[in-house]
Amino acid sequence: MRTAAENTTMVELRRAAMDLLARREHSRAELVDKLRRKFSEDTAGVAQLLPGVLDQLEQDGLLSDARFVAAYVRYRRSRGFGPLLIRQELRGKGVSSALLDAALAANTPEWLESLRELVARKQRLVSSAEDAQEARKARQKLYRFCLSRGFSPELIESALRSKT
Repeated sequence: MRTAAENTTMVELRRAAMDLLARREHSRAELVDKLRRKFSEDTAGVAQLLPGVLDQLEQDGLLSDARFVAAYVRYRRSRGFGPLLIRQELRGKGVSSALLDAALAANTPEWLESLRELVARKQRLVSSAEDAQEARKARQKLYRFCLSRGFSPELIESALRSKT
């Protein structure tokens, strides 16, 4: 049997979680971190109540790691980031490997198309080069930029070959 203080804390936890979820999708691990920061550990057993609150949110369809991963991948891909960087970011947000593998199938045509769009935007670096050495340096710079954005070397080579 829960005490009145525990019931009040559960309602506050649920309300705070729903407020966060109303703004954007969150992973379960993100919500745990944010709610623990918001509520001090001594507040009527937050550590014991939090899993139950989050389980109920999942059952109600308000919290879904799969939906969070899909939204996050879609947003970061639209910003020109690749699967390797997105995978690393999502691991940091506590997403399971199974969800990552499903969402980031490495050889999907969408990743190559995203990379081609990124290369097309940055292509002026290579095309404005006046001699072969400058062009090679510009191409290397573009290659490093694509690597830093989280694209695999194979994908980058494929995109650069199709543009030149």
